Amino acid sequence: MGAISFVFNTFLIDPLTNFFVLLTALTGNAGIAVILLTIVIRVVTLPLQLRQMHTTRMMAAMAPRLQELNKKYKDPRRRSEEQMKLYREAGVNPLGCFSSMLLQMPILIALYQTFRVTVGEAPEALISLSDRLYAWSYLRESMPLPPDFLWLHLGRPDPLVLPILVAATTYVLNKMASMPATDDRQRAQMGMMNLLMPLIFGWITITLPSGLGLYYVLSNVVGIGMQYAYVGGGPFNWRALMGMSQEPVLPRGLEVRQRHADAAKKLGRPEEEQAEEEAKPQAATEATRRRRRYAGGRRRGRR
Repeated sequence: MGAISFVFNTFLIDPLTNFFVLLTALTGNAGIAVILLTIVIRVVTLPLQLRQMHTTRMMAAMAPRLQELNKKYKDPRRRSEEQMKLYREAGVNPLGCFSSMLLQMPILIALYQTFRVTVGEAPEALISLSDRLYAWSYLRESMPLPPDFLWLHLGRPDPLVLPILVAATTYVLNKMASMPATDDRQRAQMGMMNLLMPLIFGWITITLPSGLGLYYVLSNVVGIGMQYAYVGGGPFNWRALMGMSQEPVLPRGLEVRQRHADAAKKLGRPEEEQAEEEAKPQAATEATRRRRRYAGGRRRGRR
């Protein structure tokens, strides 16, 4: 436990604390420093965030296909093999959905400690801060930091406005990031989670330093912008945001397979047989093109 605490303090809490003090000293405003700190953290963790967004969307798009496998294969081992085969074909790692989420929790814990000691009002906060600051005179001479930003004191909890903003931005981000459910049970579970998570985070914000709540709101706003501009994720999901249903968008590489499955289901034939029949006209067209190119080459050779 001591080793974990040492690593956590040395490589996360202390660097964030010193970086926040430096940004505040350079800008002269702790609120602007929180904004810059949020942008830097988002940029550093951008690859994991993009990977999570892509994986989540792919998994949601594959949900109908996974349901078919669950109905088709009763043997758990065979079902698992077919699911892994589908994941490999789509290039998806199911664990990628949680990579950014797992990274966000240690950052939030570290930022809580950062705001508690840098703009906190407790006398022991300054003592703890002196132990965390690096031996750089510019940082030590900039203390104490100005704790006020807009209506907030970044070291004190905000009991009203900030929790509402946290809950609202969390709700919007969750609704934008989630794909439509494929059945009533999953739809009910997703609806419950989309309501509970914003309420929980909003309630927790009431007891936390305002600096942490401000960071979380700004981080959610950046996440909403990323969802809107997500290159591989398609258009803005207005219907999901309003709680309405929307047909899932199949990722590239699974469209043809899903089309074969739907056509085979309508005709009552196996999916593989239907796929072979649909491939025959395309193969015949390719063969005709090759014969024409070959004949054209022979005519040009005779001339």
